[in-house]
Amino acid sequence: MIEESVQAFIPAFNEEATIGTVIERTHEVLSRHCRSFEVLAFDDGSTDATPAICDEAAKKLKNVRVVHQAKNGGGWGPVVRYAFLNCKHDWLVIVDSDMQFDPYDLEKFMPYLPDNDIVISGRKDRHDSAMRKFITFMDKLLLKLLFGVSFYDLHWIKFIRMGFVDKALISGDSPFIETDVLIRAKRRGARVKEFWLPHYPRLHGTATGASFRNVYRSVREMFALYIRLRGPAR
Repeated sequence: MIEESVQAFIPAFNEEATIGTVIERTHEVLSRHCRSFEVLAFDDGSTDATPAICDEAAKKLKNVRVVHQAKNGGGWGPVVRYAFLNCKHDWLVIVDSDMQFDPYDLEKFMPYLPDNDIVISGRKDRHDSAMRKFITFMDKLLLKLLFGVSFYDLHWIKFIRMGFVDKALISGDSPFIETDVLIRAKRRGARVKEFWLPHYPRLHGTATGASFRNVYRSVREMFALYIRLRGPAR
Protein backbone atom coordinates (compact mmCIF):
# COMPACT_ATOMS: atom_id res chain seq x y z
CA MET A 1 0.00 0.00 0.00
CA ILE A 2 1.36 3.43 -1.01
CA GLU A 3 1.40 5.68 2.06
CA GLU A 4 1.94 8.97 0.19
CA SER A 5 -0.97 10.70 -1.54
CA VAL A 6 -1.41 10.32 -5.29
CA GLN A 7 -3.34 12.44 -7.78
CA ALA A 8 -4.27 10.99 -11.16
CA PHE A 9 -4.99 13.90 -13.50
CA ILE A 10 -7.10 12.89 -16.52
CA PRO A 11 -7.45 15.61 -19.17
CA ALA A 12 -10.12 15.10 -21.83
CA PHE A 13 -11.35 17.01 -24.85
CA ASN A 14 -14.26 15.33 -26.66
CA GLU A 15 -13.43 11.82 -25.44
CA GLU A 16 -16.96 10.61 -24.73
CA ALA A 17 -16.21 7.11 -26.06
CA THR A 18 -13.40 6.43 -23.58
CA ILE A 19 -13.39 8.89 -20.66
CA GLY A 20 -15.78 6.86 -18.48
CA THR A 21 -13.66 3.73 -18.78
CA VAL A 22 -10.45 5.63 -18.07
CA ILE A 23 -11.86 7.21 -14.90
CA GLU A 24 -13.26 3.92 -13.61
CA ARG A 25 -10.11 1.88 -14.25
CA THR A 26 -7.85 4.56 -12.79
CA HIS A 27 -10.04 4.75 -9.69
CA GLU A 28 -10.03 0.96 -9.34
CA VAL A 29 -6.24 0.71 -9.38
CA LEU A 30 -5.62 3.62 -7.00
CA SER A 31 -8.29 2.31 -4.60
CA ARG A 32 -6.40 -0.98 -4.30
CA HIS A 33 -2.90 0.45 -3.92
CA CYS A 34 -3.06 3.97 -2.41
CA ARG A 35 -4.08 4.92 1.09
CA SER A 36 -4.83 8.49 -0.03
CA PHE A 37 -5.63 9.48 -3.62
CA GLU A 38 -7.69 11.67 -5.91
CA VAL A 39 -8.80 11.18 -9.50
CA LEU A 40 -9.19 14.60 -11.14
CA ALA A 41 -11.03 14.60 -14.47
CA PHE A 42 -10.21 17.79 -16.37
CA ASP A 43 -12.80 18.60 -19.03
CA ASP A 44 -10.98 20.94 -21.41
CA GLY A 45 -14.02 22.63 -22.95
CA SER A 46 -15.53 19.50 -24.51
CA THR A 47 -18.57 19.90 -26.75
CA ASP A 48 -19.75 16.28 -26.67
CA ALA A 49 -20.97 14.14 -23.75
CA THR A 50 -17.59 14.16 -21.98
CA PRO A 51 -18.63 16.70 -19.27
CA ALA A 52 -21.75 14.74 -18.35
CA ILE A 53 -19.86 11.43 -18.20
CA CYS A 54 -17.23 12.96 -15.91
CA ASP A 55 -19.90 14.39 -13.60
CA GLU A 56 -21.67 11.04 -13.41
CA ALA A 57 -18.42 9.30 -12.47
CA ALA A 58 -17.83 11.84 -9.69
CA LYS A 59 -21.28 11.13 -8.26
CA LYS A 60 -20.72 7.39 -8.35
CA LEU A 61 -17.10 7.06 -7.25
CA LYS A 62 -15.45 8.30 -4.08
CA ASN A 63 -12.39 10.57 -4.48
CA VAL A 64 -13.27 11.56 -8.05
CA ARG A 65 -13.41 15.30 -8.77
CA VAL A 66 -14.19 17.16 -11.99
CA VAL A 67 -12.97 20.54 -13.26
CA HIS A 68 -14.73 22.04 -16.27
CA GLN A 69 -13.15 24.58 -18.60
CA ALA A 70 -15.66 26.87 -20.33
CA LYS A 71 -13.76 26.49 -23.60
CA ASN A 72 -10.77 24.56 -24.89
CA GLY A 73 -7.58 25.92 -23.39
CA GLY A 74 -5.38 25.67 -26.46
CA GLY A 75 -3.67 22.31 -26.33
CA TRP A 76 -1.55 20.06 -24.15
CA GLY A 77 0.75 22.74 -22.74
CA PRO A 78 -1.86 24.70 -20.76
CA VAL A 79 -3.38 21.43 -19.52
CA VAL A 80 -0.03 20.18 -18.18
CA ARG A 81 0.69 23.57 -16.62
CA TYR A 82 -2.66 23.44 -14.79
CA ALA A 83 -1.92 19.91 -13.56
CA PHE A 84 1.43 20.80 -12.02
CA LEU A 85 0.43 24.16 -10.56
CA ASN A 86 -2.72 22.81 -8.90
CA CYS A 87 -1.51 19.47 -7.59
CA LYS A 88 -1.41 19.36 -3.78
CA HIS A 89 -0.52 15.69 -3.46
CA ASP A 90 2.80 13.89 -3.03
CA TRP A 91 2.66 12.29 -6.47
CA LEU A 92 1.17 13.34 -9.80
CA VAL A 93 0.42 11.09 -12.75
CA ILE A 94 -1.22 12.42 -15.91
CA VAL A 95 -3.34 9.71 -17.51
CA ASP A 96 -4.35 10.03 -21.16
CA SER A 97 -8.08 9.72 -21.77
CA ASP A 98 -7.92 8.17 -25.27
CA MET A 99 -7.22 4.57 -24.11
CA GLN A 100 -3.89 4.36 -25.93
CA PHE A 101 -2.71 3.67 -22.40
CA ASP A 102 -4.71 1.13 -20.40
CA PRO A 103 -5.23 2.57 -16.88
CA TYR A 104 -5.03 -0.95 -15.46
CA ASP A 105 -1.30 -0.70 -16.23
CA LEU A 106 -0.99 1.94 -13.49
CA GLU A 107 -0.69 -1.05 -11.18
CA LYS A 108 2.73 -1.82 -12.68
CA PHE A 109 4.12 1.49 -11.42
CA MET A 110 3.25 0.88 -7.78
CA PRO A 111 6.19 -1.34 -6.72
CA TYR A 112 8.65 1.35 -7.88
CA LEU A 113 7.17 4.39 -6.12
CA PRO A 114 8.68 3.94 -2.61
CA ASP A 115 12.30 3.92 -3.85
CA ASN A 116 12.12 6.44 -6.72
CA ASP A 117 11.15 10.04 -7.46
CA ILE A 118 10.20 9.65 -11.12
CA VAL A 119 8.76 6.45 -12.55
CA ILE A 120 8.36 6.77 -16.29
CA SER A 121 7.13 4.36 -18.94
CA GLY A 122 8.05 4.06 -22.59
CA ARG A 123 5.68 3.12 -25.41
CA LYS A 124 6.37 -0.42 -26.53
CA ASP A 125 5.41 -1.17 -30.17
CA ARG A 126 4.14 2.36 -30.55
CA HIS A 127 0.93 2.79 -32.56
CA ASP A 128 1.42 6.34 -33.83
CA SER A 129 2.04 8.01 -37.16
CA ALA A 130 5.54 8.24 -38.61
CA MET A 131 5.47 12.01 -38.06
CA ARG A 132 4.74 11.66 -34.34
CA LYS A 133 7.51 9.09 -33.99
CA PHE A 134 9.94 11.40 -35.79
CA ILE A 135 9.01 14.31 -33.51
CA THR A 136 9.70 12.13 -30.47
CA PHE A 137 13.05 11.03 -31.91
CA MET A 138 14.16 14.63 -32.49
CA ASP A 139 12.87 15.66 -29.07
CA LYS A 140 14.97 13.00 -27.35
CA LEU A 141 18.01 13.78 -29.49
CA LEU A 142 17.92 17.49 -28.63
CA LEU A 143 17.45 16.65 -24.96
CA LYS A 144 20.58 14.49 -25.02
CA LEU A 145 22.66 17.05 -26.95
CA LEU A 146 21.59 20.14 -24.98
CA PHE A 147 21.18 18.80 -21.45
CA GLY A 148 23.01 15.48 -21.39
CA VAL A 149 20.00 13.53 -20.14
CA SER A 150 17.85 10.89 -21.77
CA PHE A 151 14.59 9.11 -21.05
CA TYR A 152 12.77 6.23 -22.73
CA ASP A 153 9.83 8.49 -23.49
CA LEU A 154 9.25 12.15 -22.68
CA HIS A 155 5.50 12.40 -23.20
CA TRP A 156 4.08 9.15 -21.94
CA ILE A 157 2.70 8.03 -18.58
CA LYS A 158 4.87 8.92 -15.61
CA PHE A 159 4.61 9.35 -11.84
CA ILE A 160 6.45 12.43 -10.56
CA ARG A 161 7.14 13.17 -6.92
CA MET A 162 5.92 16.74 -6.46
CA GLY A 163 8.76 17.54 -4.07
CA PHE A 164 10.96 17.75 -7.18
CA VAL A 165 8.63 20.20 -8.96
CA ASP A 166 9.32 23.90 -8.39
CA LYS A 167 6.00 25.50 -9.27
CA ALA A 168 7.59 28.95 -9.41
CA LEU A 169 9.62 27.85 -12.44
CA ILE A 170 6.72 26.43 -14.45
CA SER A 171 5.92 28.70 -17.38
CA GLY A 172 5.19 28.59 -21.08
CA ASP A 173 2.32 27.06 -22.98
CA SER A 174 3.84 24.11 -24.85
CA PRO A 175 4.17 20.38 -24.11
CA PHE A 176 7.81 21.11 -23.18
CA ILE A 177 6.60 21.88 -19.65
CA GLU A 178 6.75 18.15 -18.83
CA THR A 179 10.27 17.85 -20.22
CA ASP A 180 11.38 20.95 -18.31
CA VAL A 181 10.19 19.33 -15.07
CA LEU A 182 12.09 16.11 -15.88
CA ILE A 183 15.32 17.97 -16.71
CA ARG A 184 15.26 20.02 -13.51
CA ALA A 185 14.38 16.99 -11.37
CA LYS A 186 17.21 14.94 -12.87
CA ARG A 187 19.67 17.79 -12.22
CA ARG A 188 18.52 17.86 -8.59
CA GLY A 189 19.29 14.17 -8.15
CA ALA A 190 15.88 12.61 -8.61
CA ARG A 191 15.93 8.83 -8.62
CA VAL A 192 14.47 7.60 -11.91
CA LYS A 193 12.99 4.23 -12.84
CA GLU A 194 12.05 3.50 -16.45
CA PHE A 195 10.26 0.53 -18.01
CA TRP A 196 8.22 -0.33 -21.09
CA LEU A 197 4.44 -0.65 -21.34
CA PRO A 198 2.09 -1.56 -24.20
CA HIS A 199 0.77 1.21 -26.43
CA TYR A 200 -2.58 0.83 -28.14
CA PRO A 201 -3.97 2.40 -31.33
CA ARG A 202 -6.40 5.27 -30.96
CA LEU A 203 -9.85 3.97 -31.89
CA HIS A 204 -11.89 7.10 -31.17
CA GLY A 205 -11.43 10.87 -31.38
CA THR A 206 -8.61 12.89 -32.91
CA ALA A 207 -5.06 13.42 -31.66
CA THR A 208 -3.93 17.08 -31.57
CA GLY A 209 -0.67 17.03 -29.61
CA ALA A 210 1.69 16.94 -32.61
CA SER A 211 0.51 20.17 -34.22
CA PHE A 212 3.10 22.47 -35.80
CA ARG A 213 2.24 25.09 -33.18
CA ASN A 214 3.02 22.73 -30.31
CA VAL A 215 6.26 21.54 -31.90
CA TYR A 216 7.44 25.09 -32.58
CA ARG A 217 6.67 26.23 -29.03
CA SER A 218 8.38 23.18 -27.52
CA VAL A 219 11.59 23.72 -29.50
CA ARG A 220 11.58 27.43 -28.67
CA GLU A 221 11.17 26.76 -24.95
CA MET A 222 13.78 23.98 -25.01
CA PHE A 223 16.45 26.34 -26.33
CA ALA A 224 15.33 29.06 -23.91
CA LEU A 225 15.86 26.65 -21.00
CA TYR A 226 19.27 25.65 -22.37
CA ILE A 227 20.34 29.31 -22.38
CA ARG A 228 19.09 29.81 -18.81
CA LEU A 229 20.80 26.72 -17.45
CA ARG A 230 24.14 26.80 -19.23
CA GLY A 231 27.26 27.88 -17.40
CA PRO A 232 28.73 26.64 -14.06
CA ALA A 233 27.22 29.48 -12.06
CA ARG A 234 23.71 28.39 -12.94
